[in-house]
Amino acid sequence: MTEKLSKYKFKRIVFESFKNGLRLHFDSILLYSNSSFPSAFQLSVLAMEEFAKSNWVEHYYWSSITNDGFPEKEFEQKWLKELYLHSSKQTAFFSLDDIWSYSPKFVEFVKDKKLDQKKQKATYVGLDRIKSKIDVTSRISTPQRIKEKDAKQMVSLLNDYLKEVCSRKLSQEGYFDIYEKDELLTQDLLTKLDKWEFKSGLRGSKWFNEWISKWKKTTANNV
Repeated sequence: MTEKLSKYKFKRIVFESFKNGLRLHFDSILLYSNSSFPSAFQLSVLAMEEFAKSNWVEHYYWSSITNDGFPEKEFEQKWLKELYLHSSKQTAFFSLDDIWSYSPKFVEFVKDKKLDQKKQKATYVGLDRIKSKIDVTSRISTPQRIKEKDAKQMVSLLNDYLKEVCSRKLSQEGYFDIYEKDELLTQDLLTKLDKWEFKSGLRGSKWFNEWISKWKKTTANNV
């Protein structure tokens, strides 16, 4: 039995996760067009997790083969378990060199695990939690509380992201570090993405200045 993940499986996870993310994204659009907004929202968050997992594993793989090699199996096992934590994958969607493109408020929303909580509410009927206890006095939550605007914004966020990486790949003839993953970014894909007419308002260059302002405030408070 091999004690560490093979290079083949690293690359396969990267490719299949991104491919699955695309499937989930277009499924969420189909559900949205049929007014199934809670399910559209849920699948869109799952697609986000798959894109994040693909990029996360790709970064781990590429950093390992270009630097000091792959870490020992104990670290690898610990890291692989992170791929099964939904909130960790959602946070990992914001890469360090791309986080400036997103609304700081939304990034904090994700980091505080509120997006994952919202995904659960889009899926199940239940009561609110207070730490490890169930709040029996809380209002019963149903998926129908997830509205059209919630699904539209989430789907649009991923569509914005996909259109950007696809456009970059087509103009530069390459975007990702793993060739097989780049092969998924085609003109046909961009044409399909262009059919979605909405914007999320959560991604774009306008957020850069807000991040800088936030950073300055944090720095001043720490002095």
